Amino acid sequence: MVRSRSPARGFQARFARLVEERDGRGLHALLWESEREPISAGLAPSPPDDVASEIVSAGRAGKSEEAFEALCRALKLWIARYLGLRRGVDGSWMLLPLLWLAAQPRRLAAELDAKGQSKKNQTKLVEAMRDHFQKLHRDERRREGALVACCELLRLYFRMGQASQCSPILKKVSQGQGGEQLDLEALPKALAVTLCFLWGKHSVMEGNVVEAEERLSWALSRCPPGAESNRRQILAYLVPCRLRTGRFPSMDLLTRNGLGWMQGLIKSVADGDVRRFDEEFDLCEDRLVRDGSYLVVEKLKLLAYRNLARKVHMDAGRRLEAAGKAEHRHKQDLAMYERAFKWQDSCDADETLCLLAHLIHLGAVRGFISDEFRKIVFSKENPFPDPSKWCPGA
Repeated sequence: MVRSRSPARGFQARFARLVEERDGRGLHALLWESEREPISAGLAPSPPDDVASEIVSAGRAGKSEEAFEALCRALKLWIARYLGLRRGVDGSWMLLPLLWLAAQPRRLAAELDAKGQSKKNQTKLVEAMRDHFQKLHRDERRREGALVACCELLRLYFRMGQASQCSPILKKVSQGQGGEQLDLEALPKALAVTLCFLWGKHSVMEGNVVEAEERLSWALSRCPPGAESNRRQILAYLVPCRLRTGRFPSMDLLTRNGLGWMQGLIKSVADGDVRRFDEEFDLCEDRLVRDGSYLVVEKLKLLAYRNLARKVHMDAGRRLEAAGKAEHRHKQDLAMYERAFKWQDSCDADETLCLLAHLIHLGAVRGFISDEFRKIVFSKENPFPDPSKWCPGA
């Protein structure tokens, strides 16, 4: 009679064989398979692989703190093995399994903390991941492994509402071990795209629109066309950044990527419809807070004001030309702007004056205000510069 092999024993035997063959892709596929088909009890091969044993223990424990501890031990053992490779031995095959081993405890910690309404497990994982990052970062041969740990730390900080903790880590990463600049093109594509997306997301939260647009554009350009979910996440942050620099996406792009909810916001900005912008912003507020793009999108109201002012400028200019005063079309009455801003956002005269002065200060409008003569005097050349030319902090 032939004895059937248990799933756990099969997993451990396959894990040991793939490790021996240094088959990182095979290991990664096996680990993902273990998620879909939970591992049950069984005899381990001889000698047992300690990492595989911890993964089996986690599978037996289900979604529990015991499973979380086992996954943390598996990660620690794998990193120790990765760091312990002899100099000159290629350890790149270990990166794909490391991605899975680093992500699993984070996902489970988030689930456990959500049930217990605490951050206990995630806080514990942050401490462990910091230690892993420091050890990997100190070893110049294992920089890619350090970036895996970096990505997991960034995700944890975002989830825990501690985005300010990301800056010191990213500063270390950007300089590398010997002061050399980080070369994203030299990294595995999956790791580079993930890092650039998370870095760009952090820049969005910090209000650094120019850097965010650069990072997110890089990530999008190298994200596979078939990775729809990943592209959607990138675009959710990239679109507001590009809007701030005056680049408006097509409605087709938004619809194809599940971002149709942005259409009202975008149209209101383009039309200079401040009242509708406020309405659309209120509808999207919870989503924007959750995504961390609230501040960037909120600042788009200035672009809506600028486009409203440009419409008033064009209308006032046509009226002056019709009255035979074309040479004075750059000198316009403040009253028209006061009426428009009151209609759109209930602004009084002083508030309108402050908003126009702020737009001039930011470089969104070129000109000056004469309060004595109740006029706004625009530059004869390019009175409304392209948004990409505005003050970077706007």
